Amino acid sequence: MLRMEHLDRMVADLVRLAMSSAGLTQVELARLSDIPPGTLADRLDSRGSFDLHELVRLAAALGCRVTDLVPESGASE
Repeated sequence: MLRMEHLDRMVADLVRLAMSSAGLTQVELARLSDIPPGTLADRLDSRGSFDLHELVRLAAALGCRVTDLVPESGASE
């Protein structure tokens, strides 16, 4: 079973990957997703978990699906 901290890091890594693929900076992604820059920075540093509403806004800003931002079942590092 995944620990929450491990899952938070995996989600943050997937968000960073999607952000890079979209050619967006962290500041741009915060603006486009309407997530405060400090909150986005904390989540990307695995200080707290993304909630579903944040993931939905991020997916919309990144042009991807929410499922692209969460690890597949059974995924681990």
